[in-house]
Amino acid sequence: MNKKVRKLAIPMAVALLMQGALPASVMAASEVSVSPISAVEKIAIPAQVKVSLEDAIKLVKKNFTVPEGYTEFTSGYNSYNERQTWSLNWNSKKDAGGSFNAQVDVSTGEVIYMNCWNPISPSSQTSVPKYSYEEAKDIAQGLVNKILGDRLNQLQLVSENTQITPVIDNGYTTYSVQWKRVANGVAFPSNGVSIQVNAYDGTITGYSLTWSKESIPDLNGVISAAKAREAFAKNNLLQLQYFLNSGVRPLDSQAKDAKKDALLVYKLGNQSFSGMIDAKTGEPLKLNSGEWLYSDTALDAIGGMGGMAKSSENALAPAEQKEVDDTSKLLTQEKAIENVKKWVEIPDKLTLRSANLGFEGGLSQKRVWSFDWSTEESVDGYNYAYARVDAATGEVIGFNTYSSTPQSKSPDAIDRAAAKAIADAFIKKIQPNRVQQVEYLEVLDNGQKYPEDQPNHDFRYERIVNGVPVPDNGFSVSVERNTQKIVSYSMDFSDVNFPSVSQAMNQKQGEDTFLNKRPLELKYVQIYKNGQLSDIRLVYQPKMDNSFAVSNIMDAKTGEFLDWQGKPITEQPRPYNFGDISGSFAEEEIRLLGQAGAFGEYGDEFRPNEQVTVKSLLKSMLIAKNGVWSYQGLSDEELLKQVKELGWVKENLSLNDQVSREFQAKLAIRMLQLEKIAQIEELFQVPYEDADTFSDGSLGYISLAKGLGIMNIEGNKFESTKKMTRAEAAYALVKALQSNR
Repeated sequence: MNKKVRKLAIPMAVALLMQGALPASVMAASEVSVSPISAVEKIAIPAQVKVSLEDAIKLVKKNFTVPEGYTEFTSGYNSYNERQTWSLNWNSKKDAGGSFNAQVDVSTGEVIYMNCWNPISPSSQTSVPKYSYEEAKDIAQGLVNKILGDRLNQLQLVSENTQITPVIDNGYTTYSVQWKRVANGVAFPSNGVSIQVNAYDGTITGYSLTWSKESIPDLNGVISAAKAREAFAKNNLLQLQYFLNSGVRPLDSQAKDAKKDALLVYKLGNQSFSGMIDAKTGEPLKLNSGEWLYSDTALDAIGGMGGMAKSSENALAPAEQKEVDDTSKLLTQEKAIENVKKWVEIPDKLTLRSANLGFEGGLSQKRVWSFDWSTEESVDGYNYAYARVDAATGEVIGFNTYSSTPQSKSPDAIDRAAAKAIADAFIKKIQPNRVQQVEYLEVLDNGQKYPEDQPNHDFRYERIVNGVPVPDNGFSVSVERNTQKIVSYSMDFSDVNFPSVSQAMNQKQGEDTFLNKRPLELKYVQIYKNGQLSDIRLVYQPKMDNSFAVSNIMDAKTGEFLDWQGKPITEQPRPYNFGDISGSFAEEEIRLLGQAGAFGEYGDEFRPNEQVTVKSLLKSMLIAKNGVWSYQGLSDEELLKQVKELGWVKENLSLNDQVSREFQAKLAIRMLQLEKIAQIEELFQVPYEDADTFSDGSLGYISLAKGLGIMNIEGNKFESTKKMTRAEAAYALVKALQSNR
């Protein structure tokens, strides 16, 4: 094709478009003269302190680098969990701020904590991380060798394969490298050291050491793993349940349909800390009142025409008419309040402050009246009442009353047994047809008992369907001990389809499948008692690691682990460590995209020479540009809609199409928001010998792509219709993002 072009450097063309649209460059601040700290603060400290404040400062500066500009210094003395520490704080005087904080044990001289925050100047931001996780691990290992050299044989590196590192970021992304403590050959996961390394400059930005001083029990009397497994099965620590998808995952349009069906799952029950067996007694781990388990895992734990215009404007659309029709069938506000007052007394001194009719969230999707009554706050205290009523059926879903005036225990106060009789009778009266569908839960989570002497006695009743519990469905009731009145009530019976239990694997199959994937392992745990660290115990618990592949919930039909929304956990975003990219010209670019969670269609296999599809490339562009969660849950239709709204795609195409070099160039330039320049073709010189084969209007895109070094094109011909490989597409994507920095 013949094109009249003008020779103009591409960088200048970009500048012409962007001039006036970009903020002024941030100028580097002038150097600040730093004076050494000549004296430390004089503060009152206990006489038994072995490490002085001056010694603590020297210890921190020996092991860490305090940024030179951080010249404002303060200190403090802290005591918690029977540990005393110096708190050291360095701050920057610059407007941008910046801080460096550390804590030193006054008895041992151990640096137990450090955090450094250094604001990033926009002019110093980089588009991609300079350091890989492996390099960050080496940096962290060097610090551990330096500070904890005498404990290396008691530390075990925690394998990590879940950290997602954005391709572009503001410079604050860090890698977390962790070691867990090992004693007597057994892991002590809540003890150890964690180090944060900045992915962009390799600096250590965080350090945390947890090392309990309490005596560690030996292995004498520990039962075998086989005996622990028998105890696990005997005590039904893995429970068949109905799982309710109670919310909608962000951007997940499909969840709207899926949430109306319950799932049959096997889940670690709440009776013993996610399946813990006391390794010496062989019984589920139980704690006494006032005792708590120090947790070390995230597992515990989404227009009209003329005269007809007026008539068209006033006519209701079908959806609007349906809303009017549906609403007309609902209870009035007055009737709903009348229903509330049948079950709970609303004193005359309380004023109705708000009344709202709306949809209740979660699974129910029903219309609910919500009411708030209260008194004015005064010296006599404050009282309120809250209630919810199903606007269609008139059922009182819940209520709560409160008085700020404390009530001491009266001589006529009832005990828990008497309060339960009142709660039982209330449920039978307010929900006679559902009372047979629940079971009373005698204990709290993890086997703890309800307190016997409380101002309000609380009771929970769990829904049972087909002999299987439905957690979070049922009733909760609270009875005030002095007045013997119901002061709180809540009901939740989700209207969903419950599949037959026959679809689930039996209990033994469920336990075998679960424990084959998460075998019981021996480890140490520590107990908190009355707010203080207490004794250390040995337990068996299903193995947990920093893996994307396990959870506490398993599909009872397929054996797949599920996430918090009931979706296969393997569908969760994760980084990919591609094993087939060594030697590729785009090896580094592919690695970066894998760490960001992109191009994961084949798991940890990349297939660099395979031709890339439109769907794969667009999905990876979203992930690389906006983060891995920007794509999560999008349907194909939503993916196309989003990239068209972003202006990346203007052609009619199929997601299964392969990507040509010309289309790749257009995608990159549109993503960089340079399309207006690309459309001024007279700005560009012909970049390739085969420019006469370019499609009309594509010269500017291809010229910009060449000038910005986006595409890996060998020789003097562009071959615009040639299909891109996955490696070529990955290279172009990363180079495009880098060119924008």
